[in-house]
Amino acid sequence: MIKAKALQKGDLVAVAAPASPFDRKEFLAGVKKIKELGFEVTFRKDIFAKKGYLAGTDERRADELNQFFGDPEIKAIFFARGGYGTQRILHLLDIEAIKTCPKIILGCSDITALHAWLYRHEVGGTFYGPTIARQLRLANKGTVDSFIAALFASEPLGKISSAGAKTFKKGAAEGVITGGCLSLIVSSIGTPYELPTDNSILFLEDVGESVYKYDRMLTHLKASGKLRNVRGLIFGSLGLSGKNESRKLLNKMLEDVLADFPGPIITNFPSGHLALDKLFVTLPFGVAAKITTHPVCVSITEPALI
Repeated sequence: MIKAKALQKGDLVAVAAPASPFDRKEFLAGVKKIKELGFEVTFRKDIFAKKGYLAGTDERRADELNQFFGDPEIKAIFFARGGYGTQRILHLLDIEAIKTCPKIILGCSDITALHAWLYRHEVGGTFYGPTIARQLRLANKGTVDSFIAALFASEPLGKISSAGAKTFKKGAAEGVITGGCLSLIVSSIGTPYELPTDNSILFLEDVGESVYKYDRMLTHLKASGKLRNVRGLIFGSLGLSGKNESRKLLNKMLEDVLADFPGPIITNFPSGHLALDKLFVTLPFGVAAKITTHPVCVSITEPALI
């Protein structure tokens, strides 16, 4: 696995928009927050472009990422927001150039597609964490402390916060932690961007779905064999879509669909599409981890950065 260097105060980070457009004021407030944390920040003037539900054309968004990946002065790439669109540009990215100049990648939601694609190409340094115009702009101290600790560490993170997480199925497991937004992972199956899940601790989260849709997506993962060699499951936020949906029904569905899953299962892990004032724990992907359920504990046992 190719790993990026840990960040230091004063490093230059770039902000890209490979998916949906966003509010300019919220974005600039997020950029201000990054600067206040001690980073230099760059972004392209055309980041504010809009083409329907996308932040400009596929060519603009891909060129933006290729430019940032190719610039040795840039140490990390953050993202304005998720939404939709990253899948559309993966075939336009220069993986060989990326491998020669690896960088920290911090993002969530639709950025799952980029995380999975990089993992397939054995490029590490990817983190499931807050986006700029949304989560980071209003991040609480715990969220900021989590992503700073993760991105500055050249040593294994060890035990990370699992505040509020619950044991769904008892056990212990070790594997490579990976995952992201459930709907993005499911939609990648059968494509060149499909997420490898063998021998993994698989993290899954999503937002705004009905219980039956979560059922359908998890059933798809099972039927496609993507859960067959998974060692353990961590569920982050699983936001429900309406008043007629309930946590009780969601938990019953998980019990049913995952009845034959042999490993431990943790739910309510504080990462994903959470309320903006809630703790968002940044998770490194592509590194060894272990989980236990007595009590709930998630430990990162391999350095994500050098």
